[in-house]
Amino acid sequence: MGPSGVTAEALVRPDRLSARLQALAMAGRESGGGISRFAFTPAHTEACLLVAGWMEEAGLTVWIDAAGNLIGATEGEDGPVLAAGSHLDTVPQGGLYDGALGVVAAVECAQALRDAGVRLRHPFAALGFADEEGYTFGIGCLTSRHLVGELPPARMAEIHDRDGRTLLQRVDAWRCPLPRRPAPRLAAFLELHVEQGPVMERGGLEVAAVTLIVGISRTTVTFVGEANHAGTTPMDARHDALAAGARLVLAVRELAVTAGDAVGTVGQLEVRPGATNVVPGVAQLRVELRSGSEEQLRRLRAAVEEAAQRSAAAEGVRVSVAPWHQVPPVRLDERVVALILEEAGRRGLRAARLHSWAGHDAKVLAPRLPVGLLFVPSRGGVSHSPEEFTAPGQVAGGAQVLLDTLRRLDRVLD
Repeated sequence: MGPSGVTAEALVRPDRLSARLQALAMAGRESGGGISRFAFTPAHTEACLLVAGWMEEAGLTVWIDAAGNLIGATEGEDGPVLAAGSHLDTVPQGGLYDGALGVVAAVECAQALRDAGVRLRHPFAALGFADEEGYTFGIGCLTSRHLVGELPPARMAEIHDRDGRTLLQRVDAWRCPLPRRPAPRLAAFLELHVEQGPVMERGGLEVAAVTLIVGISRTTVTFVGEANHAGTTPMDARHDALAAGARLVLAVRELAVTAGDAVGTVGQLEVRPGATNVVPGVAQLRVELRSGSEEQLRRLRAAVEEAAQRSAAAEGVRVSVAPWHQVPPVRLDERVVALILEEAGRRGLRAARLHSWAGHDAKVLAPRLPVGLLFVPSRGGVSHSPEEFTAPGQVAGGAQVLLDTLRRLDRVLD
């Protein structure tokens, strides 16, 4: 706010955004073009130091919290912070935009505010979460939990990576030279992310305000039949565990198609003994269901169990069903959703409400504080791939709406 009471304009710079995204992509870039940047690795350190330099250029004080999250915040101001950001880690052979866009855009917001001489009512923080993808520790949206008190040291000492090292050990041993301080208390959080799906591109949308992050149900189904010689066992004498599993794979697909607003996937299948000339004695499948309705998830999970029992009976095998991961849908703050849509409209951008079918750090924070999640399109719906792409104009449009929404939220928060 200037001395005359007129709100100063603050604009993101598309060229700076694009250049920084390209620069960040070099941390963990592999020969095939994909990016493999995992928590607490040298590539993660390289990314943190690079982004920390940009944060300092934007006038932010930079540190690492106890879970390894990168934080850049305005100093000398009291009270909880208004924050924006996303994650710095990637999947193996990932793309340029997933996570990185939200971090770079948050820093760009701080820089644009500084360039315009605009000071928010609340302290501002740009965040780069250490581990969202779950590759290192097998838990998605892991380190953002620290900011809402769900990852104390005792819990960090219980979480192990694939080599048996705990999260606490990994953070303590991490050779990132940035100072370490406690995480700030958050007043609200905004995250800009690529859609990672085709809906926005198909609908000609430039920005989306996410209203809900869908729930997830994961179940392990194990069929146990009888391993036997594949040449000498007649077809009508077989107890083929994989045949039962195949029936269930098709049933899961049909259940999701029939349900409409849901998806169902069998993404893992283990067959034992796994020899060409042996009738499978064991087939273990992992079934994932996603829906925006918790009640629908319960119905689908029950339907999968019934389908598993029918599949087992048809092939004369035994079956066990073990649900192991249940996450309910998470609604995002309706007031923030409205602000995102208003600011997108003010910029002349085509915008709409959408569900998110992928998990994000926003879902960890949303039950505790006002949270908004903005999407920009993904070309062809491709993500978690070196082919991931969002046009520079779409990136800049989303970052500008992020900045505008931050300023509106700053004015309406208590």
